[in-house]
Amino acid sequence: MNGTVNANYIEQANNAMPQGTVLTRSLFINVTGSLANLAMQGTQAGIWKPVDGKQGQVFGMGADADAQVVTNQLRTALIHEVKLLEHRSTFPIPMGVKMQCVPLHEKTDLGDGYTFTVLPHSTISTPHVLYSCDVGTEEGHQWRKEYPKYNAANLEAEGVLEVNNCPYVFVNQDHPIIALLRHNASIIACNIDDQPKIDNEWFKITRQVLSACCQTLRAKVLSKISSNDLNLFSLQLHRLNALSWDDINDANLPLQNFVQDPTWCADRVDAERRAHVERFLSTPYSYMARVQIKYEIQGDTAK
Repeated sequence: MNGTVNANYIEQANNAMPQGTVLTRSLFINVTGSLANLAMQGTQAGIWKPVDGKQGQVFGMGADADAQVVTNQLRTALIHEVKLLEHRSTFPIPMGVKMQCVPLHEKTDLGDGYTFTVLPHSTISTPHVLYSCDVGTEEGHQWRKEYPKYNAANLEAEGVLEVNNCPYVFVNQDHPIIALLRHNASIIACNIDDQPKIDNEWFKITRQVLSACCQTLRAKVLSKISSNDLNLFSLQLHRLNALSWDDINDANLPLQNFVQDPTWCADRVDAERRAHVERFLSTPYSYMARVQIKYEIQGDTAK
């Protein structure tokens, strides 16, 4: 099999599909910590995300919804719009915010990208649209309905049973490559439905065929589908224009509110400066925001 297999069987059906369920949910974001503590947290610093296992409740599925169904629905969600309703930052430094599943359209002079940036001690009460998708051109309705568990990142893993040290794997009958093979029977000179199934649901597929089919689906179908895995949704703060959260190479920043008493001697001035910088690094700060997400999922859901 090669990259010439025809994936139009999915593309042609997309235009006839109705929309799925469109939900709008508001999230309360709260990140707190001192610059010194955030520096110690390394790459995990400044992260907000739903508690594991609570994504369904956070994104409006209801506490009684089946966990596996919810996971699959959120895996191929389509984000229509993201709004920053309001925010308040007590951090004395500029920050960049990266939001998983949302493009990084705001850039710094170094080319670093963020979903949006935050000025020191800033407050915003006017809603801002951070991202919007032209759903009128969206081609993925059929894919999200027929293959809710699958996306570009998990094609080789979801619904695939590995066989160690073998040139083949077992692929579930509901995997999208099975439909691709069925549609291209004349091209590959093989009818997948004539092949025996293990336990009435698993096809024996060579790794080469699996790889070729997955590449074809990514190139022909998934490259045209704007889907987002909301199970992975998170928001992370990053300090701008500094190597780390506790970077004080620019002494003017931590000392900008320092007021020197004219009666202090030189040693006292140095001691007070050090204490002021220490307070700058050890004082707890907070970032709070309300973010509204409008998104679409396939299948029934609790409102």
